[in-house]
Amino acid sequence: MKLTQVRYTSFALSGLLTVLSLWAIAYYGLNLGIDFTGGIVIDFALPSLAGSDTLLAALHSQFGELATLTPSTTQGQWQLILPHAPQWQDPQQVIAHISSAIAMPVTLVQANVVGPQVGQVLFEQGGLALLVASLAIMLYLAIRFEWRLALAAIGALVHDVTLTLGLLAILAVPMDLNVIAGLLAVIGYSLNDSIVIGDRLRDVLRAKPNQCVYVSTNIAVCETFSRTMITAGTTLFTIGCLLVLGGDALYGFALTLFVGVLTGTWSSVAVASCLQEMLGLSPAHYQRAPAPEREGAY
Repeated sequence: MKLTQVRYTSFALSGLLTVLSLWAIAYYGLNLGIDFTGGIVIDFALPSLAGSDTLLAALHSQFGELATLTPSTTQGQWQLILPHAPQWQDPQQVIAHISSAIAMPVTLVQANVVGPQVGQVLFEQGGLALLVASLAIMLYLAIRFEWRLALAAIGALVHDVTLTLGLLAILAVPMDLNVIAGLLAVIGYSLNDSIVIGDRLRDVLRAKPNQCVYVSTNIAVCETFSRTMITAGTTLFTIGCLLVLGGDALYGFALTLFVGVLTGTWSSVAVASCLQEMLGLSPAHYQRAPAPEREGAY
């Protein structure tokens, strides 16, 4: 029963991390990007390799403290992010102000303007996509599994999304459409191991109806553990390469996926397996009903 103790200790730790994540979301808030709030993103090139502190100080005099400046992966290029404002809708005008602020010629590389109304529509559509995906998954689980196991898988899913959003709030990662895409992928991956372990547990409960449910759960976890580690390991390696080498454009997406896969692998053992036991799962819930006897049979 040592594995049972490990599972329930991990479950308590997951509960603590969930509470901390909810506090982080409430305290720090989610850093909505311009995809949702509206604004302008301008990539520009300079003829000299000026430092970020010097450039940012000069730009703040023109655009205020809300301007965000980050170096591009290409040497000598920078990215400026400005919130929505009526006077900063023309990229060429913004470039002229940048040139004036730093007293050197500036070359416009590319610009992306998102209006506040478009951002609101994107925010609503992104939230709707998350809601529809969650409801579809709940319907699938309700049909495929006994309700206790299905509810435990949903609890693990909520745990994974909450921890991922909590870390994004702490790190102030901008929430954009890439992050929403990452969360949708996390929702799908989060249920992967829970469903695999649930399928194996159902077989064990049917095969050994007199066995303690805790022992049956431990057997299901152990028999699927190598498969879980291989799947999670290869997935994390791929996402890790994307996180390190993907650049700023894919950072939010890759980080969301990386954290989501970690928490999804953890929760399938630490959360889902414990919740279904706490809800009263027993071998009797998975025993097939006896076939009715036909009249006249001997």
